[in-house]
Amino acid sequence: MAKQKVEMGQMKEQEMMVREALKKIKNKVMILSGKGGVGKSTVSVCLATDLANRGYKTGILDVDLHGPSVPRMLGISGLLDIDSEKHLIPKTVMKNLSVVSIEYLLADKNQAVIWRGPLKHSAIAQFIGQVTWGELDYLVIDSPPGTGDEPLSVAQLIPDAKGVIVTQPQEISLADVRKCITFCKHVEMEPIGIIENMSGIICPHCGKKFHIFKSGGGEKIALITGLPFLGTLNFDPDLVDAADKGKLVSYMSDEKRPYNQDFKKITDNVIKRVEETRVEPISVEEIRRRRWIRVAIPLFKDKVAPILPQADEIAVFHVIEGRIEESARLRPEGKHTITPADISQLKVNLVILKDIKEKAKYVFNRYKIGVVSNAPDLPPEKLIEEFLAGRLGGD
Repeated sequence: MAKQKVEMGQMKEQEMMVREALKKIKNKVMILSGKGGVGKSTVSVCLATDLANRGYKTGILDVDLHGPSVPRMLGISGLLDIDSEKHLIPKTVMKNLSVVSIEYLLADKNQAVIWRGPLKHSAIAQFIGQVTWGELDYLVIDSPPGTGDEPLSVAQLIPDAKGVIVTQPQEISLADVRKCITFCKHVEMEPIGIIENMSGIICPHCGKKFHIFKSGGGEKIALITGLPFLGTLNFDPDLVDAADKGKLVSYMSDEKRPYNQDFKKITDNVIKRVEETRVEPISVEEIRRRRWIRVAIPLFKDKVAPILPQADEIAVFHVIEGRIEESARLRPEGKHTITPADISQLKVNLVILKDIKEKAKYVFNRYKIGVVSNAPDLPPEKLIEEFLAGRLGGD
């Protein structure tokens, strides 16, 4: 029990450090793929480089703990330095661009990283909370392929991370895109679009495009799933050569290259989608002043639940002009855990809880639901009275 309390305390401290670090990072974009070999890491580096070239202060976080490739593409090696406060200092790539990778913590870059889930989660938390990123406009996160521990940790630690899914045109890759979309839905991460990579190759002699992996599959699945299609990238042997030599930044500086011209359109679309999907905190004070309020209070054994996943039912109140007009107790059918999505379906505009994680709070705000936390152990009706009287939930 004592060991468990120590571990819980360490996790709380870690989460607080992450929360403080994230306040300085405006936008977070995670690059996802359902399978390996689709060029996800290359897209990550190219996107971060293009953003930096546009004047955005950008960081690359390489959380592919077992196969980090970003350092090699950038041609930057060596261990990370530590400042006077024992924080890790990112490697500077160029003006406006810095990077952190697991490889920069290993004395031997060929060393195998054999970690289980909790260690991976702790390492990623350290990459975010104990790195002197400073003020960033964008943090581009290169995750390993699939839907395992690393992307799950990022989704939990970075509530407002947006997902960009990279695929190839052939059907086997598109099946994995569907898994990525399902993953995003499960962890409440908003996917902002799909990129089709290696769509074809341009013949250097005749200029004709040849489709080496079929064509149009990425755009087709974007249409089917309702996700925006961010753009198409052709295969360029010069790009592969530049990545192998650690000169991808130099490659991206040549604006005349057809690949870079195509990529600029993708960056435009990513910036646009990030702005379109921005979530602003919902003002609890503004909700309190409304004539009509619908409130949800997750309960556990007739008291406000300690945390949302422990709730066994939801008390719902319809309040008009400061008076409770209707109330009900609801239990989601066929489910063991109540989620923010369940509560959003009740068409409420306020939820009152005892404690809440940053991820859940962000999701509630995305659903346009205000959040009151630190609720005392009072009957639900009394909590409504306390809120209406202004004694509960000030911004």
